Amino acid sequence: MSRGIGVFDPIQATIPEWAAIVVALVTQLGDIWFLAVLLGVLYWRRPCERGEVLVVAGLGLAGFALITTLKYTFALPRPAHALVELEMLSPTVRPLYEFTGTASGYGFPSGHALVTTVVYGSLAARLSLWTLRRRLLAAGTLVTVVCLSRVALGVHFVVDVVAGIGVGLAFLLAVMRLPAGYPDDEQTVVFAVAAALSVAAVIASSATLDSILVLFGSLGAVVGWRLVGRERLAAVPESR
Repeated sequence: MSRGIGVFDPIQATIPEWAAIVVALVTQLGDIWFLAVLLGVLYWRRPCERGEVLVVAGLGLAGFALITTLKYTFALPRPAHALVELEMLSPTVRPLYEFTGTASGYGFPSGHALVTTVVYGSLAARLSLWTLRRRLLAAGTLVTVVCLSRVALGVHFVVDVVAGIGVGLAFLLAVMRLPAGYPDDEQTVVFAVAAALSVAAVIASSATLDSILVLFGSLGAVVGWRLVGRERLAAVPESR
């Protein structure tokens, strides 16, 4: 049996053709650009929790490096069953769908599943917005919706997204204990973890552009935080 475990085709069959672009837009909730914008907005809107947002950003970088390493280690293909063929879409919708609803490269585990689990899960654990129960419910809902959209679009098998969630949760359980041991400098710890995993990603992927970018991003975050960030954050009064 394939990585679709028998439910891949039924999931796709429930999505009407007209809803393909909606599913493609929904999957952006787990895309790197959206997560970056979300963290930027939270950093700006919640100045008293900027340190927490930076920890989440570091965990997100580490998660991206981890998924890059895993994808190139397993080197398993994506499904060959797209939700809708590009030729069947109107010329006005086709470019948007091609940008948001298609994917290339290796498929296992799902990067969207892993990174959204890491980012939304750590936001739920670390921010003080709402209650913990509501934050966990929101995080679980977002991760589930993103994962279902990846399967529906035909860019991942069910096993891919389940593995992505599992690895993301295991990663959070293992890594979130490290910053707790350094309460005065949690950001340095997570940025250093991201940098170390980025080195592994560069090696595993034979230095692809994405792996190099996340390596430089992680190293830049470590240096920038040590030189400038800590002093600026210290000037912001804490509310927790």
